[in-house]
Amino acid sequence: MSDPALRLLAQQQLRVEGPQLLLADENLNDAPLSLLQREQLTIVTNRFDLCQRAEAEGFDCRFSDFALDTFADGSFSQVLFRVAKEKAVAHHIINQSRRLLCDRGTLAIAGAKGDGIKTYTEKAGRYLGDPRKAEKHGNEYLAVLHKLASGEPPLDDQDYPQLRPCIDADGLRLQSKPGQFGWNKVDPGSALLAAHLRDFFSRFRTPPATILDLGCGYGYLSAMAARLSTASLVATDNNAAAILSCQQNFAALGIPGRVVAGDCGSTVAETFDAVICNPPFHQGFSTDSDLTRRFAASCRRHLKPHGKGLFVVNRFVPLEQCAEREGLLTEMLAENRSFKLLVLGPPSRR
Repeated sequence: MSDPALRLLAQQQLRVEGPQLLLADENLNDAPLSLLQREQLTIVTNRFDLCQRAEAEGFDCRFSDFALDTFADGSFSQVLFRVAKEKAVAHHIINQSRRLLCDRGTLAIAGAKGDGIKTYTEKAGRYLGDPRKAEKHGNEYLAVLHKLASGEPPLDDQDYPQLRPCIDADGLRLQSKPGQFGWNKVDPGSALLAAHLRDFFSRFRTPPATILDLGCGYGYLSAMAARLSTASLVATDNNAAAILSCQQNFAALGIPGRVVAGDCGSTVAETFDAVICNPPFHQGFSTDSDLTRRFAASCRRHLKPHGKGLFVVNRFVPLEQCAEREGLLTEMLAENRSFKLLVLGPPSRR
């Protein structure tokens, strides 16, 4: 799925000379990066799969949670920013742009009306000292703002770079940060899965010795599994904020195992007795049904011959059909008005 906002940014890239920085989140995952000029362009993204793709196409790309303090003040003549899904991310990037830009450098912001582009343009314009409106291009908007003198305070980014203990989970205090789904709460789907972990583990002839937390977020499911099992855990996620949070929680709670960045477990080679997962079903601002298929395929790939997976999904997500196409059987373990909890496994498990 191509994002038309990237085309606007690519056109704007050609209008400015000197080093430029593109800041990209999940909204640009499938966008054609070939529209961009590689020379003098650095890409920073919080999505592991996007970083891999950009590097494969010859771009200077860095995977991080938009940790931009590695760049000196005034490093760039232009910052290119496709409006992010998360408000805290957008505010953090706008705040950082004033420091990163040289005098009269430009911040180019692109996105659709529903993405909040007009509001972000207004805020960024005030902060940079160059208030102006975004210009409409079809269904998309582009704003080009110059860094001028300004005494405006930074936007509220919820102290974006900092991890903080903010989640109470059955007696555990977990750390998290903005920039990931449900960063400051326990997702109700994950809570449903966690409530049935003991039942799930009882279905094994011998307790599972290895568990994969697929799409781990800040590590809630891993933490709940570690309370009921002595298994070695591997947690993986595509999002840099999730990786940072989960690593900290593994260390603080003494959870045996490791946390690795990867897209649907793409960097995890081994197989497991159990896979636990609350898969996403959004890509950027849009629903993406292909994500369910990819997570089901990853579960099949990472299960041992007699392994089992435990997935929780919204009731409308067709996990059963996706699992069947991957050769997996499904069994309903629990459900409520919003979610269904399914055990997945190869036919040979019975």
